[in-house]
Amino acid sequence: MRVVPKGNGIESIEVEHILGHPVHPVSKAQAVEAVVRRAGGQPGAYVCLTNTHTTVESQGSPALRAAVEDAYLSVPDGMPLAWILRRRGHPRTEKVTGIEYIPLVAWRGLDVGLRHFFYGGAPGVAVRAASHLEELVPGVQVVGVGSPPFAETHGWATDDLEEELHRTKPHVLWVGLGAPKQELWMARMAGELGIPVMIGVGAAFDYLAGTKPAAPALLRHAGFEWLFRLAVEPRRLWRRYLIGNTTFLWLLARERLIGLSHHRRGNDLRGHGDGTR
Repeated sequence: MRVVPKGNGIESIEVEHILGHPVHPVSKAQAVEAVVRRAGGQPGAYVCLTNTHTTVESQGSPALRAAVEDAYLSVPDGMPLAWILRRRGHPRTEKVTGIEYIPLVAWRGLDVGLRHFFYGGAPGVAVRAASHLEELVPGVQVVGVGSPPFAETHGWATDDLEEELHRTKPHVLWVGLGAPKQELWMARMAGELGIPVMIGVGAAFDYLAGTKPAAPALLRHAGFEWLFRLAVEPRRLWRRYLIGNTTFLWLLARERLIGLSHHRRGNDLRGHGDGTR
């Protein structure tokens, strides 16, 4: 295997916070290069795909926010976050979805011999996702797959997984457990599994495997992926998108109003001070 360049690849990218939730204003190319570079380093790094859902969830979950704060990289997996970051002066920011991230990293990883392992999804989904990736990216090294048990993550026995990871020695562990479960799991297991990089990609395994339809690229990058997913799975996702998106907008508006109020109060105080000198 060729030596993977060391360094984190994101030295010059300062993390931003949206509603207190950390996210890096990266392009797709930067997000890919950061993973490839980090894959040649010490184990323990993980990457979170941050969207409006996890941002809202983190408002009531200190554990989730701490998990993302400790992540090596938090990429914007949602056009609202990308738009906000662009308005803050990061024009190169792009939405990075799991269904795109996996093959992009796989293609770039061909140059340095990256080995991949898929963990997550219902039984058989990881196998199908890995098989499809091998069709999309000829020569990619998928060295193993695994499905978690149907239980709370704290009750999972990981002995078999750890043994398989030790045997196959992947550089990248793709984790498809859904948010916020995967973020909390990666934060807890980062120092236990001996993997250079774990990446939580949610439902991307289902899309890659073809068990669920993925939103067309045009909708994804126009900001309407949520509407497509809601139409496909209304009973499962209506609360996340209808209530969650509304909550996200309300929290942004409240933050803006509070900021304006503080700004006006500061101006009033400065004006009062000027008049009493």
